[in-house]
Amino acid sequence: MINIPYSVLLILIAAVITFALRAVPFLLFRGTHHMPPLVKKIADLLPPAIMAVLVIYCLKGSLVNLGVDTLASTIAVLVVIGIHLWKRNTLLSIFTGTGIYMLCIRMLPVLL
Repeated sequence: MINIPYSVLLILIAAVITFALRAVPFLLFRGTHHMPPLVKKIADLLPPAIMAVLVIYCLKGSLVNLGVDTLASTIAVLVVIGIHLWKRNTLLSIFTGTGIYMLCIRMLPVLL
């Protein structure tokens, strides 16, 4: 049985927290149109750091267990690096690397 008052209270608490999180930047910056230097530095450093963590997380399995998956990952990483150095387009690099990886994990076991 669903407890209606409890559910409404949970939804209300979630709504208040969501609103507060969205309002905090406006309260902190108080109408100024530029970010403080610390926030700007964090905003510049965070995307590359997140990408590095995601790459390490994706590659950790294939680096521990050597095999076809390791070869496929290595080929895909090299293609991503090459495409990115050539075109400087992140989305193109990611999509191409994903396609090459998927192709490699399907084709390498047959070829080897």
